[in-house]
Amino acid sequence: MKIKILVSAASMVVMSSFAQQQNQYSMYMMNNFLLNPAVGGTEDYLDIKVGLRTQWVGLEGQPKSIFLSAHSPLGKQKTGFDDVKPLPYHSAGGLLSSDVTGVLNKTAFYGSYAFHLPITNKLNVSVGAFLGLQQYRLNQSELRAHDQASDPGLTNTSQMSPDGSIGVWLYSKRFYVGGSSLQILNMKMKLSEANTGSAGKLNRHFFATTGVRVKLNNDWTLVPSILVKALNPAPLQVDLNAKIRYKNMIWGGVSYRNMDAIVGLIGVVIDSKYEVGYSYDYNTSTLGNYNSGSHEIVLGYRLHHLKAKPVPAQFW
Repeated sequence: MKIKILVSAASMVVMSSFAQQQNQYSMYMMNNFLLNPAVGGTEDYLDIKVGLRTQWVGLEGQPKSIFLSAHSPLGKQKTGFDDVKPLPYHSAGGLLSSDVTGVLNKTAFYGSYAFHLPITNKLNVSVGAFLGLQQYRLNQSELRAHDQASDPGLTNTSQMSPDGSIGVWLYSKRFYVGGSSLQILNMKMKLSEANTGSAGKLNRHFFATTGVRVKLNNDWTLVPSILVKALNPAPLQVDLNAKIRYKNMIWGGVSYRNMDAIVGLIGVVIDSKYEVGYSYDYNTSTLGNYNSGSHEIVLGYRLHHLKAKPVPAQFW
């Protein structure tokens, strides 16, 4: 019975937690597609990225996440921005992620679509959507009680649910503004076989972001940005970011996440095709007393399939 109570408690705590419902990423500036499906197709190439994050190292049951994403423009007739207004175009992509937090495993798969509409020759707006499935699974083998190691009446429990997200993205070569809502279906999830009647919910998450490119000289570019995350009734979370890039090859930056962490970031782009990025989070909250920080690494590949000279990424 204790095991059943632990399962029910674990499912309720995790399903109501902001951090555990949506994976925490620090390298999203290298891949805003994770938070907004309208970002798909904004660049002039097939953008493939894989990332691995280990959060709160040293804390028992720490979150561990991995993702694979890909998106590409479809029917895009020209690259970059110039004095000729481009035609509308489409994009498609996909996102696969897996997250383990203590006794809870979450796997999610989404397909994405976005429509890009030029407003002027140098300003575009896109709207996009994710549609897919989330599966949550509780593992009895990870549960422990003081007086019993297992409960023969309880097996591994899992539930799969449809899920979707929507977003909008306004962008030029100088700035971007975006907003998105994740888990818009607000589905209920019940992972415990205990007769408690309790159930969690895939709560809607809201993200708003903006950033601007500031050309310092021919070699150096500064990109300050901000990300706001909202989930009722959790406190508003704000990331303040600044990244500096040298000749479209090397970049570094710092991020401050209120009530949570200070983040250092670094990355390199090789031959306009390959990307490597790394971040380290230092916790500023009381949780920092119980862990040695969080690590995240992202690997990327750009397949330039348009008949034009490869161009640097607009936002990195």
